[in-house]
Amino acid sequence: MNLRDKIRELAKEQGMSLPNLEAKLGFGNGTIVRWDKASPTAEKLQKVADELGVSVDYLLGREPEQLNNVYFSFAKEAEKNGINPNDIKLAIDMIKKLRGE
Repeated sequence: MNLRDKIRELAKEQGMSLPNLEAKLGFGNGTIVRWDKASPTAEKLQKVADELGVSVDYLLGREPEQLNNVYFSFAKEAEKNGINPNDIKLAIDMIKKLRGE
């Protein structure tokens, strides 16, 4: 699967088309489609990866499996809200306790 198709698939999973994604990121029309013939800038590729909740390495095929979008989006949400990674560990420990693990 090429870069454009991978981005299209991920965008579709999140209810977006490529034109919607481009508009949301402030890209010109057809920017992502043109990446079939010309390489994107690192900045644009990072913006796409961040928006879709994956790593740039995943988009470029360097990671064999996609990071689970749910967990990645939770991590992004935690970061936006100033939640410390130690607090996340504490929450995980509490869940384990409640489950009797």
